[in-house]
Amino acid sequence: MTKLFAAWALVAMSCIVAPQTVLAYDIPIQASFAVAFSGAPNTDNVAYCGGTPGPVAIEAHGDGFSTLGALAFSLQKTQAGALFHGCLILIAPNGDTLTATYDAAGSAPPNTNHFSPATGTLTFTGGTGRFHGASGNATFTAVFDSFYPASSFAGGTGTAPLQGMAFYVVQGRVSVNGGGDDR
Repeated sequence: MTKLFAAWALVAMSCIVAPQTVLAYDIPIQASFAVAFSGAPNTDNVAYCGGTPGPVAIEAHGDGFSTLGALAFSLQKTQAGALFHGCLILIAPNGDTLTATYDAAGSAPPNTNHFSPATGTLTFTGGTGRFHGASGNATFTAVFDSFYPASSFAGGTGTAPLQGMAFYVVQGRVSVNGGGDDR
C-alpha cells in the first residue's frame, strides 16, 4: 500500500511541476469573420511576418465567432498580384491573443459586382494568455468586395485608398499549452 501511495504521489508531483509544453493540447478551430479593409500603395516598402514587400499594403479589422469563442480580427498584409502575405492577430474579449502568419491566393478575378474569392492558410505562431505558445495550421476561404474601386488608386483615376469588406471561413487545429500567461 505504501508503494502504491508513493507512486501516486510521484505522478501528482510530476503533473504539478511539469513544464507547460507538456500540458499542451490540440483543439479544432472553426471560425467565421466579417472584416473591413483598406489598401494603399506600399510606398514605405513594408513587409509583414517575414514576407517580401508587395506593391499594396492592406490593413483589415473585424470580428467573428469561433470554437474558441468570440474573437476580434486584426490583419496587416501586402499584396503582389493575386498573392497576399501578412500577420494576423485574433483577440479574445479578455485580451488574450492568438497570432498567425497569413498566406492567401486569389482564385478568380473579381466578378461584375467586384466580389473575388480567395483561399489560404494560417500558421499559428504563438499568443498570450490561454494562447501562449500556440502552434498549428488552418485553411480558409474568403470573399472580398471593393467599394468604388474606379475612384481609388487601384482604378487609376484617384489617389484614395481602396476600401472594402471581406468574409472569412476558417478551419484547422491549434495546439495550446493549457493556460500559461505571458501578458
